Amino acid sequence: MKRTTSKIPLTPGQAVTAHGWMRARTCLSWGDVLADEHMTFRFLNETCRLPEQTLFTLQPDLQAWVRAGRVTVEDAPSMTMWAAHPIKDFRADLADLIRLEWTPDAFRRVGVTFADLLEAGLTPETMGLFGFTLHGWATLGLTRAYAEQIPMHTIYRLFRIPRQDVLASLR
Repeated sequence: MKRTTSKIPLTPGQAVTAHGWMRARTCLSWGDVLADEHMTFRFLNETCRLPEQTLFTLQPDLQAWVRAGRVTVEDAPSMTMWAAHPIKDFRADLADLIRLEWTPDAFRRVGVTFADLLEAGLTPETMGLFGFTLHGWATLGLTRAYAEQIPMHTIYRLFRIPRQDVLASLR
């Protein structure tokens, strides 16, 4: 089912910011966004001060934003109405996720779980690249069963606490 898009009203300041002095119009359409590569989600949301709900009304199809190159994985936390998932929607790989330097809570807010990270290629050796604490990993879904498979020296390198203490703190 094809989702339709709408024109959204703009204040005079938003009109000038979005369209420029010479072409300022009191509304914005998805066609306007497609016609001007500087009209990214971030520009519209942060610079033009268009709320997420308004941008959702403008274009509710997340993949339309992605195909047009108007969003990046960095925008996912600001796209809650789309339930934008970094791996599933933006095809982010493990290196992309590490580069984001998000907290475990930020990953949780965008729906990324420990299982998602495993599917993306996470290993005990790459866990340290995220810089998360044991609590952070547990927040994402690290289980006792998984931790039991991690070699003792790797667990100590990751968490700086003895293996038995790590295992005791996980479900």
